[in-house]
Amino acid sequence: MADLFAESLRSFLKPVIPFLDDPDVSEIMVNGPEDIWVEKKGKLIKTQARFTVEGVNAAARNMAQFVGRPLTDERPRLDARLPDGSRIHVVLAPIARKGTTISIRKFFKDKLTVERLIEFGSMSPEMAHFIEACVILKENIIVSGGTGSGKTTLLNVLAQFIPNDERVLTIEDSAELQLNQEHLVPFESRPPDKLGKGGVDMGDLLHSALRLRPDRIVVGEVRGGECFHLLQAMNTGHGGSLATTHANTPVDTLRRLESLALMSAVDLPMIAVRAQVASAIHLVVCCARFMDGSRRTTHVSEVLPLDDRGEYRTQDIFVFTPTHKDEEGRIQGYHAPTGALPSFLDRLAPYGFADIDEAFFDPIARGLPPPAIHSAGTFRVRWVPRFRHRERGEPDSPELIASFPKISTGNRHANVSRPAAAPGREAPRSAPAAAPPARPRDATSADARSGRPAPRPVQGPHVAGARPEARTAAADLLESLEQLPGPAEDADPVERTAVHDLRGDAAED
Repeated sequence: MADLFAESLRSFLKPVIPFLDDPDVSEIMVNGPEDIWVEKKGKLIKTQARFTVEGVNAAARNMAQFVGRPLTDERPRLDARLPDGSRIHVVLAPIARKGTTISIRKFFKDKLTVERLIEFGSMSPEMAHFIEACVILKENIIVSGGTGSGKTTLLNVLAQFIPNDERVLTIEDSAELQLNQEHLVPFESRPPDKLGKGGVDMGDLLHSALRLRPDRIVVGEVRGGECFHLLQAMNTGHGGSLATTHANTPVDTLRRLESLALMSAVDLPMIAVRAQVASAIHLVVCCARFMDGSRRTTHVSEVLPLDDRGEYRTQDIFVFTPTHKDEEGRIQGYHAPTGALPSFLDRLAPYGFADIDEAFFDPIARGLPPPAIHSAGTFRVRWVPRFRHRERGEPDSPELIASFPKISTGNRHANVSRPAAAPGREAPRSAPAAAPPARPRDATSADARSGRPAPRPVQGPHVAGARPEARTAAADLLESLEQLPGPAEDADPVERTAVHDLRGDAAED
């Protein structure tokens, strides 16, 4: 029966079958019957394929029938997966103004491994080894990124580090994870039927998972109030949990989790929720899709305790630093440790990772310039011996800066080995150019001839602290106005007043 439904579905999707069978196409986007795009090797390409209005609607309803989920005018949205595991999302017209809209994110049978990610340049071997150690230590890890940045793929790779003798429970809205552990218990949520009954959401599944003796809980994507229950699980002995969420930076990830936790029915003060988030999450791994279509791991950051004001703090352990774009339009850069040491460094050796010592986090020892420093607030950041002076707030010495390895960027104006500012200090800025002096006013100007009081002296753009561009622009404007002839002796009083006000406003601004 399943094969019969699969063949029927392929017949309804006939206009896009070539793209479904093309291994280089990762996503198919139907923006109405006559506007079809595909993502191929990270780039969006418009195709000549076409549906009829009836055909695209029939394809959408056939998908809903296959997965056993409602798709009607009352419920015009569908989130499900195809027989091969590809993820689909459908929005019916007239909600979709260009016609029924379908997105098909393809499922690849050849699973990516950490070795393939390293080969593609998505992460470095040292970054992968550090993440492996964190998974073995049962640190709670959140993978974050934007849509299409590769969060689920990266989560699949991280889950490969989970030992095979552990009981793993997975919870997803639509099954996308591909774990190989022998003791695997996968769960998938279910929406309510057309009568509003029979729904099982992520929170229900998480509630069940906590009573099924899990060694690890892996959540495909946290997107609602179930986040609060996941945080509770992480804080009550269920270490080593993995999950994904939509966010761009490590701190944004924590704020996103806070917002999702507040969507639950539990009424807690903001500071209590923040304390739960900062205590439950140990590591944030961010990924991003760049303008050339490539996907890379951009941050591996440790979550620190809240500061005295109750704000989130993180410290970057590894980051990706873009350097330039090559002749083919591809973004080039390098992954490197920042030099900051994780607070749990002493726990790594007893778990078999004695090679991850202080020297492991020294970028210069690996022939790389240190990436930009991101302050961790009042937390005392520990540095490798080469950068130990930064703990005292001292800038890098000229001798140390001269020893920074150079990275070829292909651009003679680029220099990725710029000196890093000391923590808590801003990099020196060049002094702004002095603003031209105000033009002295003519005693025989129209103001004097008319007996009107002259405007106040120019002060606004020249006061201390004003922006250089504001001072220069205001001075140029005032000088131009001074060169204009005044109104004639017999000019209308309204004209005299307008000229006077214009000059006065320029002087005050």
